[in-house]
Amino acid sequence: MRILIVEDELSVARQIAAALTEDGHDPKAVHSGEAALEELSKGPFDLVVVDIGLPGINGFELLRRLREQHLASRVLLLTGRSAVEDRVTGLQLGADDYLPKPFAMRELVARVRALGRRYPEEPVICLRVGDVTLDLSTHDVHRNTQRVELSPRELMLLKVLMREPGRVFTRTELCERVWEHAHEYDTKLVEVFIGRLRKKLGEPPLIHTIRHVGYTIGGPEGKTPVRRTTNSQRRG
Repeated sequence: MRILIVEDELSVARQIAAALTEDGHDPKAVHSGEAALEELSKGPFDLVVVDIGLPGINGFELLRRLREQHLASRVLLLTGRSAVEDRVTGLQLGADDYLPKPFAMRELVARVRALGRRYPEEPVICLRVGDVTLDLSTHDVHRNTQRVELSPRELMLLKVLMREPGRVFTRTELCERVWEHAHEYDTKLVEVFIGRLRKKLGEPPLIHTIRHVGYTIGGPEGKTPVRRTTNSQRRG
């Protein structure tokens, strides 16, 4: 995942960035709410890890502005405050999770992984990226009018990618989502299945490799428009 760390304690920010990098993520650290807003204006982040006790624009205010702008980034709050009211305030403002300080770095990494596995709850029955469609009710995949036959694992991998077009998934993330713990995060397996998917989907290629990071669907230059069809839309 592409992760923005907003932490004014430089040593803590460096430790978090190092732990997330080692876990296969792409973190960027800034040290103020103002700098975080500037980074968020440049492009999307999958997750924002933000300390509540920032100088100037604090974590609560940053979270409020992020949600007012309808940015879809997940938010993990870091707080040294023990009051229940502060935790409730953060969750009410739209945080996805919180972690009290001091914390073990392995717990932070585990919470980041858990947030990365969450999907928006939508009554979606059909995904479309470019000219590829995936019907979630029948598991049928088509490119234009041509049916594409996929194995269950290939189908799951495609589903993960198509739910968030334009997002770059690390190999570790794909292992966690598609194979869970069955293959102990064998990232070579991801490369094999990505190759199979590319071959079956045909040309032009829709799944792209982002060097040293992972894979995305929809094109490296930007998001391919995605259409999500709901049950109510199908009935209409």
